[in-house]
Amino acid sequence: MSHVHDEVQVQVQVQVRPGMEPALRQYAQEKVAAALQHTARPILFARVRLDRISNPAATRPVTARAEVDVNGRVVHAEAAADTGYEAVDLLQDRLRGRIDAVTETG
Repeated sequence: MSHVHDEVQVQVQVQVRPGMEPALRQYAQEKVAAALQHTARPILFARVRLDRISNPAATRPVTARAEVDVNGRVVHAEAAADTGYEAVDLLQDRLRGRIDAVTETG
């Protein structure tokens, strides 16, 4: 069951590797914040890290990682993709699923 989180808006901290598109920071903040809106539990912090491997032969070279404290329980999610935007989109889906699971299990 998901609930809309109507408490104080949490500031999502985003770290973007140098050389990556600067607009990814805001995109990640918006996507992760949207995922956090689906729980009634307090979100104590949210961090996202976007990274790119420098190996040009690597498949899915961009990784997005999130760490979110949901009322004292830390939830982790990770996604890899060809682009930063794809990685963030996948991360949003995985994070929402993990937060829903934490909310349901208590």
